[in-house]
Amino acid sequence: MRLLLRCDGGPGIGVGHVVRSLALAEEATARGHEVALLGRVEGPFLTALAASVGPGLSLLGPSPSDQPADLARSAAGYDALHVDHYDLPEGLLGALQRPTLRPDGPDSPAPVLSTMADGTFGARAADLVVDPTVDAQWSDPPAPARWYLGGARYVALRRSVTSLRTADPKGAPSVAEAPGDPGWRSAGSALRVLVVMGGVDPTGAAPRVVDALAATGLELDVVVVANEQTRSPLSARADAWRHGTLTVTDPVPDLPREMATADLVVTAAGTSVWELCAMARPMAVLAVVDNQVPGYLALLRAGAAVGLGSPSAAPDPAAMAGALTAVLTDATARRDLATAAGRMVDGLGAWRLVSSLEEVVGGARASRRPGEVTVRAATPADAELLWHWRNDPATRENSRSHEPVPLESHLAWLEASLARADRHLLVGEVAGRPVGTVRWDREAAGEWEVSITVAPDSRGRGVAGGLLAAGEVWLSHEVTGGDPAARSVGPGDRAGLAAYLAAVHTANAASRRLFLGSGYLPDRPADADGFERFVKF
Repeated sequence: MRLLLRCDGGPGIGVGHVVRSLALAEEATARGHEVALLGRVEGPFLTALAASVGPGLSLLGPSPSDQPADLARSAAGYDALHVDHYDLPEGLLGALQRPTLRPDGPDSPAPVLSTMADGTFGARAADLVVDPTVDAQWSDPPAPARWYLGGARYVALRRSVTSLRTADPKGAPSVAEAPGDPGWRSAGSALRVLVVMGGVDPTGAAPRVVDALAATGLELDVVVVANEQTRSPLSARADAWRHGTLTVTDPVPDLPREMATADLVVTAAGTSVWELCAMARPMAVLAVVDNQVPGYLALLRAGAAVGLGSPSAAPDPAAMAGALTAVLTDATARRDLATAAGRMVDGLGAWRLVSSLEEVVGGARASRRPGEVTVRAATPADAELLWHWRNDPATRENSRSHEPVPLESHLAWLEASLARADRHLLVGEVAGRPVGTVRWDREAAGEWEVSITVAPDSRGRGVAGGLLAAGEVWLSHEVTGGDPAARSVGPGDRAGLAAYLAAVHTANAASRRLFLGSGYLPDRPADADGFERFVKF
């Protein structure tokens, strides 16, 4: 796959768009893909970060023009164009699809367009619209899309970040036990605090945060990342620091290591907070610009950060010092923050995005219709039929359990399944004739995993896609009461619908084709038993 990234970053612009684009470049080049970046990559921090990706990434320099037709010409010859930019004009998808702009002729394939949005910021019509904002899976796409990928599972992070994750699979931070472990410090030593307000710090928040830390009166070893505007006032504060140490530093590529060894990170609610979540680190957060507010509020709802203020609620210096004192003097509170943060971001975002691009470029389809298939809720009268289908050799071969199920066990399972609120068992029919089953199991808030069995005498007749599509329609109506707006009822409502999931064994090529042809894209790599997971929003 040939992948073109379009983003800009540097002093005066900010670094977040380029940082997460470089996370995709790192993942894609590691898989052997050819990647180029079109845009401004300025300043020593981003220059070093881009160089760390390796020779598989080509830096093409600033974009000569971002008019849709011109950018479409720049993308000619690439399989996919991924845009992470707020300010490009509308019309890019249409320009990419215009045959006259393809140098290899009108029959040559148009590049797949993927666009990164933060809510409505940067949203534009595309083949894939990606919104990594926390809880975005509960919302409709912010722009027209064939595929919508929403929520914190799509936070794209560099491997230098994800390799420092100090959490078990349930999100509980591990305890650093020896010198050299991230987060280790000797008993009685000063607490380590890192202050990083993003690549720009547009409101000059870093000096105010340092003043609040000084006002706590605690013995602290503080490292604060400065830019050209804040370096002088921060250096003056370092000279006058009286409790512990205050070190002023420039942005450095190994900033994740500094984050991992801090007892608390005080940061703006930009891309750095998702790095901290992936590393399961405690944080106190300021929203310094409007586009950071949704993420800021999501962190507070999840109990993953101490809130220090937002543009609509300017931080009071005394209140900020009080909040910092409380968290710095309470180790249990910091551990709780880290646990909650670790549950928000699993570090697989770059893997998901590159895997999704691979599948879309390879021919995945965005939707499928039920056709002639209808579904109904299963009843006890279906017991024997379902038992025979479950014990069919081909069905058992592709199931997690390969052993035949005794009838008595099946009857007990069916009775329990029909009584459960977190499971829906359906029978698919064509013209009144049973052709298979669809089972939905609720895996998380609003996320339902599907299992499909096609009746042995209906295999090879193309009913699996219709069975899946009809099952999705049934589930959507069941959990939302037929009201499409109920999808966005909100995070934590276990009765809502945020995503469909599917677990498929890597050896089951037919099922893989089914889900990739029905709007599902990769969500998790294969587990120890060979089952990979797919998702559809």
